[in-house]
Amino acid sequence: MRTLVAACVCLLLAASASAQNIVNASVVQFTASVDHDLLTKYVLGHFMPGAQEPMQEVDLGKPTPDASQVIVVNINTRPVSFGIGYTVKIKSVAGTVVGEWSQPSNAWDRRPGKTGDPVVK
Repeated sequence: MRTLVAACVCLLLAASASAQNIVNASVVQFTASVDHDLLTKYVLGHFMPGAQEPMQEVDLGKPTPDASQVIVVNINTRPVSFGIGYTVKIKSVAGTVVGEWSQPSNAWDRRPGKTGDPVVK
């Protein structure tokens, strides 16, 4: 029984260590819509933890997917308020018709940037 408990604790610790949030995300990657050729753009939404509506939307334009239909876009999270547990969702847009939000991304944190190394004189 002790071995089983120890194994469960080790698994939980490993799972929590691997589930650390990204800090100050700079790239988003997603699979292109099956209707990519008919779209006018994609929109990224920044969501606070538990929120149903985005706190901010960003027009991603219509980036070109790679051969595997994966789109990679650099993003700027500096306009997002400092906080933890944000997610992003993507929706596709064709003219005036807007698709549904995707499932949320993995969580990420917006934290203040590191300072330069101090020097004592």
